[in-house]
Amino acid sequence: MRYEYFLARRYAFSKRRENFITIISIISITGLAVGTAALIIVLSVFNGFSSVVTDIYVSFDPHVRVSAVADSSNTSDRAVITNADSLIRSVKSIPDVRSAAAAIHGKAVLVHYTLPKVVDLTGISSADAFAVSGLAKCMQSGKLALDSDDIVLGQILADELAVQLGDTLAVYSPTGLERILTEPIAPRERRLIVRGIFAANNRDYDATNVYTSPEVARELFDLPSAAATTIDIKVTDIHGANDVKEKIATMLPVSKYAVQSWYDLHTELYSVMEIERWVAYIILFLIVAVAAFNIFSSLSLTVFEKQRDIGLLRALGTPVKGIRNIYLFEGMLIGGIGTLSGCLLGLIVILLQLKFGFFKLDVSVYIIPALPVELRWTDFLSVGLGSFALTTFCSLFPSRKAAAVEPAQALRWE
Repeated sequence: MRYEYFLARRYAFSKRRENFITIISIISITGLAVGTAALIIVLSVFNGFSSVVTDIYVSFDPHVRVSAVADSSNTSDRAVITNADSLIRSVKSIPDVRSAAAAIHGKAVLVHYTLPKVVDLTGISSADAFAVSGLAKCMQSGKLALDSDDIVLGQILADELAVQLGDTLAVYSPTGLERILTEPIAPRERRLIVRGIFAANNRDYDATNVYTSPEVARELFDLPSAAATTIDIKVTDIHGANDVKEKIATMLPVSKYAVQSWYDLHTELYSVMEIERWVAYIILFLIVAVAAFNIFSSLSLTVFEKQRDIGLLRALGTPVKGIRNIYLFEGMLIGGIGTLSGCLLGLIVILLQLKFGFFKLDVSVYIIPALPVELRWTDFLSVGLGSFALTTFCSLFPSRKAAAVEPAQALRWE
């Protein structure tokens, strides 16, 4: 064993009269372990919530969406895709694309008796809904039937409108609203029969989304035959959605089409979650910083207490680099023990939560019964390396101060 390691270990955990320094070292290790563990656990919780949100949205929404861009020269025209069939064939030629389908999206008003509700209406065929949407897996009652006079709506919306399977709803379109205000014409209306009710575990979807056939949607929104507003796409791997998005974007003119991935469709939500993640990371990393400062203090006290020992080592021929390494290794030893203990503690807590779910959630408020956590080794690596690097950095100044001690000055009164 090199003498630097031996002396560093003796100084870090001395059992003689330097008990105060040893206590500071133990406090530093404890603080570093707690801070590292807390940081890993909190990041795992953010990963868990992010995965839950992603599963909800990605299982229901398309992975990639191609939308028509309105012609800026004529604001009266609705942005539509007139060549949907040829566009779908081009998209399906990309190897990572699993399925693609045309859809019509727009705002409408549902009325049941005297209860009106503004909704997001989607026109899509039953087969296409199976292919590009998770709607079929979310059906609570009835069936996914989207024929000429059928409509499927969310559970919360059905409760608000007090409708059941087989009830008839009046659907009104805002298309041509300007003419309605100035001319004596009736708004576009269709009477549709409720064939199914779904629950997507997402309040926004369950309270606002309804589905009907493409023919009904085109009639309500006054669209040409075979026209669509979007091409919804499912890919084989959601993590490759951005790559598919880039490939599609290179195939289409930017002035006519906009291509978005599942992340782009909910960018506001994910941006907020990312900001919260970074804020939590910075706040909790302050605990690690305090522990690192304690290491700095304990090493500085050790240098002060060991002036005579440093002088003797220098007088015996120990090089300046060796003195510097003793205190640098001491700080690295304390930092390494604290970091490894924190990673191990965080790993144990995460595994226990995954297996037993000790931290419960109110199922009447949340859609999950326990606090979600997700184990990512990249978090362990980044937090561990960051914590160890910070403690090593805090050891540099005391080690240089120890190396600068003059032997004659240290041994003058010995």
